[in-house]
Amino acid sequence: MAGSGGGGGPPVDAGGSEPSASTDGTVATTDAHSDGNGFGGVAGLEDLSTVKKSPGCGMAAPQTDTAWHPYNVTTPMTRMGSLMRTYHLKLPANYDNNKPYRLIFQGTNCGGCPTCVMPFDTVAGAEGVIQVALERKSGTNCFDDQSAMSIDYPFAEAADAELRQKLCIDEHRVFINGHSSGSWLTEEVGCIYASAPQAGPAPPGGPLVIRAVAPHSGGLPANTPCSNRPMPGMWTHNHDDPLNTFMGSVNAVNRALKVNGCMGSYGNSPTAPFAAPGTNNTCHIYTSCPKEFPVIFCDPATGGHEGNKFYEANWQFFMSF
Repeated sequence: MAGSGGGGGPPVDAGGSEPSASTDGTVATTDAHSDGNGFGGVAGLEDLSTVKKSPGCGMAAPQTDTAWHPYNVTTPMTRMGSLMRTYHLKLPANYDNNKPYRLIFQGTNCGGCPTCVMPFDTVAGAEGVIQVALERKSGTNCFDDQSAMSIDYPFAEAADAELRQKLCIDEHRVFINGHSSGSWLTEEVGCIYASAPQAGPAPPGGPLVIRAVAPHSGGLPANTPCSNRPMPGMWTHNHDDPLNTFMGSVNAVNRALKVNGCMGSYGNSPTAPFAAPGTNNTCHIYTSCPKEFPVIFCDPATGGHEGNKFYEANWQFFMSF
């Protein structure tokens, strides 16, 4: 994986490595795509290990504190027409407009307040992180997370297009995370925009690239217009979730194992323990995956629908890119 988005670490070593267990949360897997062209051996992928500064680097910050602030954006055409939508922005302390930060899109559960999302700022430390909470369409209780023509795809595109013009972002380190309905949103936006831009001009399209996902307690609808690009991710789902079936995440992990070039599926693909803060030894990494496209699954036996929001572990995972 690449170094810090702020520091512009060295490119990833293109050589292969043997599968190994992680003792500190660092992703350590194989290089199964080493026989192709492009990043990770996948044709058409630009080198995602490099730092790619957004056009907004050097621009004055749109806000000067660390509070959440709302912004409205007009979406491209959706099945309901072009819509005015709201996202909420939280900048790190001492925001440096020349440092390309990691950006995390986030989504809350049905009925949850828009900014009631996982507090990555509390674990990011001096590295800092830009958080963007996507708000559900006014008058709705959940994200539009079950439609093949979701109005939230063009919303994510519009927010991304605006943010990259006014903030200093590492465009190769844009992530998405969410819980419940926000987790379904995470799965969908992740699988559509994973690793490379989609062809436009109509959504899905535009320059949005999601480097990795961290869904909690959701699933992936079968009708989602996913790309076939690799989608690294760290999934969390409790076995006893009474609202969203555990198998929803299993199916999503199975898809990721396939498109990422890993062996087998849930239950038979080789794994090793993945040590990460606060996860109580409930996480495993799939060791046959290419090191550029890791798949991690945290599946505690208990916790219901709301428990085990492993955001510190998710941040450690995002920092590995």
